[in-house]
Amino acid sequence: MYKGLNSSIGHDELRIQIDSSSRCNLSCPGCGRTKWLAKGNTPDISDMKIEHFQALLRPENKITRLTYNLAVSDPIYSGVFLKQLAYLNTLDARPRVNISTNGSGRQERWWLKLAQLLDSKDTVEFAIDGLEDTNHIYRVNSEWDSIMVGLTTLRANWTGKIGWRYVIFEHNYHQVSAARDLADSMGCHRFRPVVGDGRTPKHMLLKSRTWKEILNDLS
Repeated sequence: MYKGLNSSIGHDELRIQIDSSSRCNLSCPGCGRTKWLAKGNTPDISDMKIEHFQALLRPENKITRLTYNLAVSDPIYSGVFLKQLAYLNTLDARPRVNISTNGSGRQERWWLKLAQLLDSKDTVEFAIDGLEDTNHIYRVNSEWDSIMVGLTTLRANWTGKIGWRYVIFEHNYHQVSAARDLADSMGCHRFRPVVGDGRTPKHMLLKSRTWKEILNDLS
């Protein structure tokens, strides 16, 4: 009898990361997807088939945590994301869900639907790199007002943990403290500043402050 994915690794827990689709409205310059499209490649815009998702998350696989992170897509643009969450809610042993999103482009009614499908033990982290005048510099095509709608709607209608992940660039380092204060005022459970990595365009790399100085600003 087939015992599921865990039968090959000999333990009772399994955590996986997936992309629900290949869809994203943003054109972040450090993203591999953006670079691939810039070379003139034609994108394959598609969603994961729900049958494939159900097969991956079937009970015998004993998956305990499912992470939707910003790899080649943003999960909120997927045409099947909400359907996937609805399926998870039919499982007796539902895995915890971690979601990473820029949060841009969806209306209030969509966030209300998401709030109804999430469990209180799930987490949603908004990747917001700056304030209204700077977030779009790296998160190209993002819409600040719709991000704020998403964050406030989710906070008002769901009891789980919301985080704010802030990538520090040369153009937004001066706003870290203000963003932390905004995150606190909006009910975020965690504000997570990080420094841009090797994917960051050279002209955006942090130069004017050290990581230690940034932490001192936040203390």
